Amino acid sequence: MLFDMHLPTSSHPHDLSDSDLDLVAALQDAPRASWAAIGRAVGVSAPTARRRWQAIADTGAAWPTTYAGFTAGLLMGLAEVRCRPGTVDAVAHVLRQHPKVISVTGMTGDRDLVLTILAEDMAQFRRLIQSWLGTHDAVTAVRSTIVTRMFSDGSRWRAAGPPHDVVLPRADDDGRADGDAATQAQWRTVLTTLERDGRATPREVAERLGTSEAHARRVVRRLLANGWIQQRIDVSLEQRMWPHALAMWLVVPAARLEATALQIANLPMTRMCAALAGGASNLYVIVWLRELEDAATMEAELARSLELRVLDRAILLHYYKRVGHLFDEANRREGHVSWLAEVP
Repeated sequence: MLFDMHLPTSSHPHDLSDSDLDLVAALQDAPRASWAAIGRAVGVSAPTARRRWQAIADTGAAWPTTYAGFTAGLLMGLAEVRCRPGTVDAVAHVLRQHPKVISVTGMTGDRDLVLTILAEDMAQFRRLIQSWLGTHDAVTAVRSTIVTRMFSDGSRWRAAGPPHDVVLPRADDDGRADGDAATQAQWRTVLTTLERDGRATPREVAERLGTSEAHARRVVRRLLANGWIQQRIDVSLEQRMWPHALAMWLVVPAARLEATALQIANLPMTRMCAALAGGASNLYVIVWLRELEDAATMEAELARSLELRVLDRAILLHYYKRVGHLFDEANRREGHVSWLAEVP
């Protein structure tokens, strides 16, 4: 059965123990919760929770990721890129430096790279596709689609088990419209701060905002609650739980799209599930696999239980960039590009 796939027996320095996974999962539920709240959720003291997380982070096995939310009036799209033979790595290293290209993935199949783009508007997306990406000397073809709805992304994936009971203060509603100039300025300042350190203290955020710590807490809670800023805890690309990933481009009857997408989004191995417009496929899904041979099983299970057709599929070969974080050939993090950095 799909949910009973066995675990590999090999180990890796980034493998997480069951207790480590429990701690990571608690932080995934509430990346900015106090160590006291995290400790209560996993049954340890606050200093112990903090110390264990620091040990995990120091090895590079897991880290916090903060990024601009899809609800902040932004436009998300995918670009499938083909390159001249022998140039894929070189092209990827150029493309991953663009701040609006938030992820760059090497894949099998008819495309060499798949880019996830988060643009400020359609005009910026068009310029990036047509006037920047499409004119690169080694790029031979570009095919783009627009993400119309994100049913699930990495912020919803959980390392282990059901959600933890991590109690957080409620977000304050100060009555301001989401799009006013003050909120826009605060959003950019907070995003810049949390991109560097997802668990930056209220004091550090307050210093950047030029406000009191109490006000800084309210601003951060509001921006997280309304989805302008998203946070998640990512795990190393080399770990025993889900070492491989399968991407699928699906065709789902329009009347069944939302229901089907929600079912797929709620599967424990789903990493991304997004509705698409402007291409042959209307649903894009990435699922994590424990073994490469599980790809056929996964596809068969989806086709058997849901009304859909798999238009194409690919195995992820390498992440050159994932939500702003850069990776080397050995899948180690080697840098970060802020989404708010100056566009080339």
